[in-house]
Amino acid sequence: MLHKVSKFLCTCFMLSALTGAAQEEEHHHHHHMQEEAQQPDSSSTNHQEHQHAGHGMVLPEFKHFPTIAYDEKLKPRLPQLKAAMAIHGDPELGKKFAYQSDKGRCLNCHVLGPDGEQPGTVGPNLSAYALRKINPAVTFQQIWDARVHNPNTVMPAFGTYDLLTKEEVAHIVAYLQTLKTPVDTPADLAYSVRGVWVVGEDLTLDETYLEEGKRLFERAGANGGSCVSCHTVGGKGPDLKEVGASYPKWNKQQKRVLLLEQRINLCRSQFMDSPHYPLGSAESNQLTSYLKSLSRHLPIRVAKDAPTTAAIARGKASFQHRAGQLNFACATCHTTDQPVVGRWLRGEVTHSFADSDKIYVAAQWPKHFVGGHDQGLQSLQQRIEHCQAVTNTHPLRLGSPEYVELELYLTSLSKGMPLLAPTLSRLRGE
Repeated sequence: MLHKVSKFLCTCFMLSALTGAAQEEEHHHHHHMQEEAQQPDSSSTNHQEHQHAGHGMVLPEFKHFPTIAYDEKLKPRLPQLKAAMAIHGDPELGKKFAYQSDKGRCLNCHVLGPDGEQPGTVGPNLSAYALRKINPAVTFQQIWDARVHNPNTVMPAFGTYDLLTKEEVAHIVAYLQTLKTPVDTPADLAYSVRGVWVVGEDLTLDETYLEEGKRLFERAGANGGSCVSCHTVGGKGPDLKEVGASYPKWNKQQKRVLLLEQRINLCRSQFMDSPHYPLGSAESNQLTSYLKSLSRHLPIRVAKDAPTTAAIARGKASFQHRAGQLNFACATCHTTDQPVVGRWLRGEVTHSFADSDKIYVAAQWPKHFVGGHDQGLQSLQQRIEHCQAVTNTHPLRLGSPEYVELELYLTSLSKGMPLLAPTLSRLRGE
């Protein structure tokens, strides 16, 4: 059954992606012949426009909050002390706001009433909150801006960051005062198995990505040349067996760190007279998956030269940089010194990116990612972009210096780990 479901997911995605491949390549010809052959502009605050829908939707108001751009001018808002509303809140409205993912989103981190589905365990269990007889004014402040009492809290400052109005906070306070029936806290997930399926090994029916990637590898460009023209026995290009395990890497000619996807595009423009594959496109992800599969199980390598070391440091700073309307950093959910790691959040369990004994991080991507909904074959750049969107941070463009160097930092955390890509999300219970 698992193989049938996985085959169905991959087949649906592949049919959708391949239908308009030829039209997409022609449409992007002029723009992408110039995109990565030049150094990107030093400014990354010219964010690309996103059309996400549902989970991960990018809203215009996100632009009012800091991003992780190197030239970002906006600063995080200071903690704000706020007097409680002198009104009687409506518990029913409060419950509605507490459960809404675009409002209080309390259920993401807390156990609430018995009808709360997939409650989080990042914060304390609130199912019997009323029995604690906490002053409503204290509760109001905690929701408005918990940083007043705890500067290191991971709880969003709902009022200070315009996620909730004063009236909405008052309604949630009233709802919490009705919670008197204890609900058990969900047990932590025992992470004893690798969290992905390896395409072509665990799931032989999902080799479609590798087949399509190989087809792109062999497909002739505008001048009749292909990847095979250079990268074959006797060709002028290097053996690609170890290439996938060595990217992202510093490129001396470009004077910047390049993703494997970007290096592919340079080859397409320089040696095939062909347009770039847009980052995140089906072609880019499939060809990258195929090249990385040639390095399957080889240890991930990261250079130690000065430019690479400096880029890793900048990527680490971005990883730790708080941004967006939730004032979150990557580190908020993915470092062991935060209460989020190993706990339920949004129906999922987050893991430390530094815990190499349990998770492979960069070794998994591209990945057919299923989280909330089926997102198809995704690059790590797209995963970074999506994480930014779900934390109400306006994303930068794929391939921006910030995203590339953040991916390099994440790759450095997987140094020495065997490359597994491409992979498929392993769903709970599989």
